[in-house]
Amino acid sequence: MRASSTAPISDVGQTEVTGEPPAAPPQPAARSGVPGPGVEALPRTGAPPPADLLTVQQDVLDKIVDGASLFETLHCIGHAVEELVHSISSAILVFNGRKKEIELAIAPNLPTRTLEYLEQNKLAAFEAAPGRSDPDTSDPDTSAPDTSARTDDEPGDGKTAPRFPICDSIRLAVVASGQIPIRIIPILNQSDELLGILLLCADLERALEDGEERSVSAMTQLLRFAIEFEGRKSALQSANDRFASLAASIPGVVYQRIVEPDGSMRYSYISEAARDLFGVPPQEIVADSQALFDCHGADYAATFRDRLLKASRDLEMWDVEATINTRDGRRKYTHALARPTRRPDGSVQWDGVILDATRMKEAELATAAAEARVRDTIVESMPHGFVLYDADDRLITCNTKLLNLYPELSEVMVAGSTYDEVARAEVDCGLDVEAQIPDTESNEIPPPEQRLVTRLRMRAKDITKAIERRLADGRWILINEHKTADGGSVILHTDVTELKDREAALQRSNKELQHFASVASHDLQEPLRKIEAFGDRLAARCAEHLGEDGQMYIDRMQNAAGRMRSLINDLLSYSRVTTKVKPFVPVDLQKIVTDVLSDLQVAIECSNARIDLEQLPTIDADKTQMRMLFQNLIANAIKFHAEDVAPHIEVSATIHAKVPTEIVANAQGTEVCEVRVKDHGIGFEMRHLDRIFGIFQRLHGRNEYEGTGVGLATCRKIAELHGGSITAESAPGEGTTFFVFLPMKNVSVGARK
Repeated sequence: MRASSTAPISDVGQTEVTGEPPAAPPQPAARSGVPGPGVEALPRTGAPPPADLLTVQQDVLDKIVDGASLFETLHCIGHAVEELVHSISSAILVFNGRKKEIELAIAPNLPTRTLEYLEQNKLAAFEAAPGRSDPDTSDPDTSAPDTSARTDDEPGDGKTAPRFPICDSIRLAVVASGQIPIRIIPILNQSDELLGILLLCADLERALEDGEERSVSAMTQLLRFAIEFEGRKSALQSANDRFASLAASIPGVVYQRIVEPDGSMRYSYISEAARDLFGVPPQEIVADSQALFDCHGADYAATFRDRLLKASRDLEMWDVEATINTRDGRRKYTHALARPTRRPDGSVQWDGVILDATRMKEAELATAAAEARVRDTIVESMPHGFVLYDADDRLITCNTKLLNLYPELSEVMVAGSTYDEVARAEVDCGLDVEAQIPDTESNEIPPPEQRLVTRLRMRAKDITKAIERRLADGRWILINEHKTADGGSVILHTDVTELKDREAALQRSNKELQHFASVASHDLQEPLRKIEAFGDRLAARCAEHLGEDGQMYIDRMQNAAGRMRSLINDLLSYSRVTTKVKPFVPVDLQKIVTDVLSDLQVAIECSNARIDLEQLPTIDADKTQMRMLFQNLIANAIKFHAEDVAPHIEVSATIHAKVPTEIVANAQGTEVCEVRVKDHGIGFEMRHLDRIFGIFQRLHGRNEYEGTGVGLATCRKIAELHGGSITAESAPGEGTTFFVFLPMKNVSVGARK
């Protein structure tokens, strides 16, 4: 059976495709006989190539140009060889790069016996692994008839060419079939890699004539070009398929845009995804780029050209977000990214992708809306009037509470209003603080324009951070202004009417306490002085007539009057702790305690007390109250000593960098002084700790230890007024240690008020 054709070849060519354009095909010589470019020079015999060779070459090239398959092209070449070289049959074998083996592609008139031998020796004959061997090392079967056939694997430039064992195998198979191998020509690429083999056989041994040699050489070049062209075409198609697959897998549109030197713009490529994203076929966009821009809004289109030209001049990365409306009316969001490359002709090529950011943008907008709702909920739930300005002093938002405070400002308190506009409205309505303060010289309220200028000047100097405003209905509003991190400002309007009322009530109470102190120091003590005076006279003049019982009554009356005087004096001292507070100044505690010990010298000597005083620091405090504090503590330590045991008192101090706020309320940003007053007296049970600091509280009877139970209450009041605290540790019979915590630096009470 004679095989005139075989199955088409796939995966032709074994070389890696580098992306370079294929070599120009050999052009047939013109009908005048002049060789075309790309065709290797044929042996020069002085005669032009035959007309039938030129015709065959033109037919083969036409098939390649027309996109014929490799099988069709090889079939044409095989028939052409048999027509140009008489009395021979041909076969073309092609190297399959994927399978790594030689495959019989076409054999128009190869004898059936030869085909069968080739098929029987397929495994041996068609091994694809090429190898180099010396031309003289081939060892064909010596039993085969000697032929003059040769393997045309000698390069034309005289270099040593690779020798492929497959050629020897094919020669043996042809000889075994009874034919004579005339030519076995390896088809090599520029890297001497095997592309295929051209086999010429005959029934009788014969030599090729010059014209036939030239025809075979020309057809060999065409065969090489056809195989290489098919390989590169397949590789290009494979690359295009991979690119198309990659472009299809990207959640967006892949495109290539060209910006010409004259500023015109066109799309040289845009992927099929444009149809889904924009609703516009890619072919329409390539034909007219305006079809794509019609999906964008007018604002985007108005600036697009200028932005694109600037980016093209500067070769800046294109990173642009846009909102589009597709042809079917859907609203979408896109994010375009592209990188520019300047081409030799001066145009700029943009390779990029347009991502569909709709889901991400919608999620972002939903999150922003949710945050806005939460923010509005928080702002509306605030017990203050809230106003927020941006860095340009434009109002962003305010809450209903503010509008309830100032209903006359409802028209101006809208987003976008400037601080100056709001301030002018407040001045015009008489809400500004300056409208409530008459001028010191004229005793008149300044005119609105002057008040506005004054207010804006004060704000520019950051003076209006905390001010109070009294409304026409009598309410008091505290205004606090704070700068935000981005340069804006937050203003809180707090209704402090209740606090102002309490402050007024406290002031009235303080006045009443001051009046009580005056009464206690004068009116209440006047009857005591008379009782004591008349008691003294009665004891001096009538003692002998009263008897023992009468004398006892006078003594008890005098003692009661003395206790009453002590109680009044202590109560007066306690009241003065609150009503007679002075501005804090630096106070040397060492000197204060030294003066107290001097005042208590008589009690110290009578009790044989020993006082150990360590170095004490200087703190900000009220000097008089500090003296009262330590006099009470040291006097108590002397008084409450065990019977027949001399008092031993230790006074020391420690500076702490940080203490809990429950111990010292004003400890932020300042060190804290801890003063300890330790005695070795009678002590007390710790369950009575809170009781001993209560006013008029006593743990012992009047007959055991004298006192009114006001001293420690006064100490606690003094410590608290200084932003500190006082506590104690004790055990019965083991003594007591009082701990006084006071800030080293403090704010003057007068300044706070």
